[in-house]
Order: sequence, then C-alpha cells, then structure tokens
Amino acid sequence: MPAKMMTNPAERRCALRANRVVAIQHRLIKRHSKKLDSSWSLSTTQNMSISGMLFLSDKPYKVGDVVEVSVVMSGIIDIVKGSAQVVRVVEGGDTSYDIAVRFITEKPKSRSAKAHR
Repeated sequence: MPAKMMTNPAERRCALRANRVVAIQHRLIKRHSKKLDSSWSLSTTQNMSISGMLFLSDKPYKVGDVVEVSVVMSGIIDIVKGSAQVVRVVEGGDTSYDIAVRFITEKPKSRSAKAHR
C-alpha cells in the first residue's frame, strides 16, 4: 500500500539538506491561526538544513501548522530552538509521519516610543 502524502505545492527547498539523525522535541503551537499549547513529543530528525528539517512524528500534524522545535546535542547544546511551519506530511503507517518543516522567524514586538522632555 503506497504512503499517503499531503503536500503544499508552493514548498520548494532553498538549502542543501544534511542527513543527520539527532534527538528532537516538538509540539504544536498554532493551527488555523488559533494558538495552542500541546505537550512536547520526542523523536528524531532525518535531515536538516539552515532553512528546515524533516523529522519523524507520532503526531498527525497538518500542512500549515506551526510547531515549536528544539534540537539538542549531548543534552546541553541547543542546535535549533524556535518555530517552524509544516510544509509536507507523509503518512508512513498506523502512527508514523514524516514531517517536513520550514523555520520561521517571529516578528519582533513593536514598542511605543516615549517622549523625552
């Protein structure tokens, strides 16, 4: 039975991927513009680049979801920590998904200027 694939046709890789298997924590933080606070899940990456990564998940994320990811080596060195948008989901079995994400940067919060006297 072929794997079921849900793809965003606008997704295009813009950086070379390195095949690296490292531990990752991930959780859903936004779906359909609604902020969520789901629990962390542990998994492994399959490949990474400066623009995104592919990782295994037992969670059925959807294209467009925003996830928080944290990749830590040796338990102390943060390699990646931030938000990413799901650009591709490939169902690999009963409870296994390949999740491709593109890193996103948060817009800095604007501060109002104070008048000086």
